[in-house]
Amino acid sequence: MSRWPRRTLLALLLLAVFVHYARQTEAPPLPPGVKKENVTLELAGQSVSVSLYHPAKDENASLVVVAHGFTRSKRYMAGWGSHLAGEGFLVVVPTQPAFADHELNGRVLAALVEKYRERRRVALMGFSMGGLTTLLASSHTSVDAWVGLDPVDMNGQGRVAAAKLKALAAFLLAEPESWNMHNNANSLVAAIPGEKQVFRVPGGTHLDAEWPTDLLGQLACGFVDEKCQQQFRDKATEFLKARLLRGP
Repeated sequence: MSRWPRRTLLALLLLAVFVHYARQTEAPPLPPGVKKENVTLELAGQSVSVSLYHPAKDENASLVVVAHGFTRSKRYMAGWGSHLAGEGFLVVVPTQPAFADHELNGRVLAALVEKYRERRRVALMGFSMGGLTTLLASSHTSVDAWVGLDPVDMNGQGRVAAAKLKALAAFLLAEPESWNMHNNANSLVAAIPGEKQVFRVPGGTHLDAEWPTDLLGQLACGFVDEKCQQQFRDKATEFLKARLLRGP
């Protein structure tokens, strides 16, 4: 083997190692009393990997279905799962099965709501692309609240679904940048016909809303800031508790 192919092979190997380690995530520990359960479900004709986070008091606990962003998976929202379960919610975090079929992902999320709804109040919460797919899910099932974590729209699909949303909506928005389509969530805000709350995080980057995130994402989208991350977490938790844990 000549020198150049060897160097190329070595460079590719080093790149593969870097990408592997740069995609590692570390979820926070489970709060006391919270139990995590991994299951595989058949939903909307798809085999879906799902993590369930059970609160210490699970009977009729309000349900939150959490959706990850584009090219991500359920492990990138594991922090939200454990945290919200610690606050008393039953949290369902799937890996959305379709790469770019947002409507299919929306049907899967709606099927998850129906599977675990029982007598529970229900919220859908999505980060980035997950904000779009949760809005699409709301067209297939009724919910009590929707939370968009720096959501993005694609081809106007979100605007159409947002115009039909009957639940109370909350938007948590980072600064405009290419990764959130320069805040094209503003068109979603305008489309919501009913009550909505909008929280803007000064200095926040797109990945401040993901929990946990990885090094590779931060190299692409900008490095996260602990104070901005905490604002996303505090505002989302406050909204969900006010909407879902209130009295009858």
